[in-house]
Amino acid sequence: MNYQQLQKIYPEATLHPFPAEDEKTFYSIPSNQGFLWIPIEKLSTSEKQLLSLLTINKEIKDNASHHSWYNALFLEKAAPVSEGSYRIIQVEFHGTHDLLSSDWDKEIRNMLPEIVDSFFVTEKYGLLIERKSQQALTKEELEGLFLALDGDFNVYTRLFVGPFHVYDQEFSSLLKEEEMIFSKFLERNSQTKCCDLGMATIPYFADRFGSESYLMQKLYNDWFDEDMNEIIVFLWKNQGNVSSAAKDLFMHRNTLQYKIDKFQAKTGLNLKDMNDLFLGNFLVTTFAIF
Repeated sequence: MNYQQLQKIYPEATLHPFPAEDEKTFYSIPSNQGFLWIPIEKLSTSEKQLLSLLTINKEIKDNASHHSWYNALFLEKAAPVSEGSYRIIQVEFHGTHDLLSSDWDKEIRNMLPEIVDSFFVTEKYGLLIERKSQQALTKEELEGLFLALDGDFNVYTRLFVGPFHVYDQEFSSLLKEEEMIFSKFLERNSQTKCCDLGMATIPYFADRFGSESYLMQKLYNDWFDEDMNEIIVFLWKNQGNVSSAAKDLFMHRNTLQYKIDKFQAKTGLNLKDMNDLFLGNFLVTTFAIF
């Protein structure tokens, strides 16, 4: 934080080379020139909360700046590697956790030994950089691992498992897009714990481009209802397998097949054909509200 800017806002504040010991009288925050002591009586509750958040995020940023991968991802410097492939695992945190403790970091590195760097970007958002190996876990395996960690550390996490990229790519550009895809997925889906490109790409591009199409909106309005929305979701999840989808829907297979046939007669879409199923899933992903 800039000392001069803060002192304009809080003229009673004084600059010191160390934090205040009397925390009941002064609130001290780090600045670019030392620690600024602000009288507690001059701060509202909301101001205390805001300054606390800014202080935490500054500590996080200062710590992250010492990581070579932070510099590669956010300052567009060269990735600190000369070979291999790497993926970025984005982790969103909910709940209380001690950012200054290394216990969580140690545990995740024990479970994923190919992690080459890890750090928080904000109080609730961190990144893991993992080198590709034969032991690399799948999305489903990572979900189970993080569920166990959540229980051990009393947090709830959601994560985006990025694809592996060869070392000579512009990782900062890759992260920016993967961040946007993850962010959009979190907006549209409040339940899924772990996602990857395969799961999140359609919602992202459907929202960006499909929602602007009059044709797509008209088809959705004409073809779909709440019942069919759910059927499409489970058919897509099960790659068009009617028996598996019926099981997930708690529906008799013949009942589901009847609904699919009725839908085909109405729309001309054959949901056994993956191209038609993709179109149906695209429409539901773009316009349905669950």
